[in-house]
Amino acid sequence: MKKFIRIILLLISITTLLSGIMQVIVPAVVLNFVGAAIDTTTEQLFATIGMFMFLFGAMMIHALYNENDNRVAIIWSGLQKLGASVAVFIGIIKHVFIPLAAVVAVFDLLSGLLFFYYLKTLKDYAVS
Repeated sequence: MKKFIRIILLLISITTLLSGIMQVIVPAVVLNFVGAAIDTTTEQLFATIGMFMFLFGAMMIHALYNENDNRVAIIWSGLQKLGASVAVFIGIIKHVFIPLAAVVAVFDLLSGLLFFYYLKTLKDYAVS
């Protein structure tokens, strides 16, 4: 897995960036997918969340291809993924989102764990 972790994180980051763009441009599509109410307020809120998803995805792509120490970017991107997972699961529990939204929550949970696994590999590498 260590051999492929950077490409996996790149694919996760691209997915985050693209889904963020989609939330900005057509938030109602994403709201419909997770079964949330669609109105002007929820569309605006999801578009705002999408902007941050775009930024975090772009930041991780940058961090993966920058030679400088980017551990801080990786930590915060991992925390963003774990936080998003918790937020979606809470939305499901509160019946804001349909159970199908768990696909998004699980993706974010696994992504966050992979970011921290990657961080550990960087620390191992730095010590060697």
